[in-house]
Amino acid sequence: MPTPAAPHPLARILLATDLSARSDRALDRAVALARETGAALTVLHVSEPDAAEEIGTEDRLRQAEARLLADLPAAVLADIGTPTGPVTIRTRVADGDPAATIRRIAEDEGFDLIVTGLARSEPLGRLLLGDTVDKLLRRSTVPVLVVRQRATCPYRQMLIATDLSAPARRAAEAALTLLPDVPATVIYAFDVPFQKMSADPAAQISAHGDTAARRLTNDIDALAVPTARLNGLTRIVLPGPADQAVAAELARDHADLVVLGTRGQGVVAEAVLGSMAKRILAMTNQDALVVPRGH
Repeated sequence: MPTPAAPHPLARILLATDLSARSDRALDRAVALARETGAALTVLHVSEPDAAEEIGTEDRLRQAEARLLADLPAAVLADIGTPTGPVTIRTRVADGDPAATIRRIAEDEGFDLIVTGLARSEPLGRLLLGDTVDKLLRRSTVPVLVVRQRATCPYRQMLIATDLSAPARRAAEAALTLLPDVPATVIYAFDVPFQKMSADPAAQISAHGDTAARRLTNDIDALAVPTARLNGLTRIVLPGPADQAVAAELARDHADLVVLGTRGQGVVAEAVLGSMAKRILAMTNQDALVVPRGH
């Protein structure tokens, strides 16, 4: 008798949608991931109370559910409530503050991934992310996939940015585990101190590069990920600031997903943001998987 296939580590996906014009990109990617992995998908819309509203909470939630169903394409509607279909999809509306409610549901009910879109398209931090996504990235203990691009195909390549810190290691472990079939590159940017004062800058860069490569290898070998997955990783070390190294690699390669870890309790707030993660998150046009420190 053949051995049953092991369940995919990405079992439950929570799509948080605000029903805005750009939310269809996050929906398409969430559905695509559910189809690729067999994960159950919950499409959540949180209706925020308005002090000036004249209808009761129950009526407001019924209206929100009607808007949610009207917003979904026919192909998604056909899978809702059909456990024997290619993907299990359910819809849900909730009352409350959007970020706090999404976080509570994701954490309390054991979701593996939150998928969300953007509020704005300008490359300016909070304006780019929107207040709800900003708060999710700062406070969620569940990985958050921020979708920027249309899902025309499965992810081709993910680029994992690391500074060899514990949060970066956790981010790498989460990404390699949740998306085991996506080819991955790990990039580490190293400093070259006093380079301008060196008599032989090229030799100094080469020496520091060799040290950085050894440190990266040791860091990757210590990840709690199957050896076969680690052996398939592409490893890159480059001199210079991390955001510039990531930008150069994205320009050279075809990575369509960037993976970042957070420090403390946040990735967007200045007081708790690792500067590398903040700069990369602000400058990239690719989708971003942000893994919190507490994951």
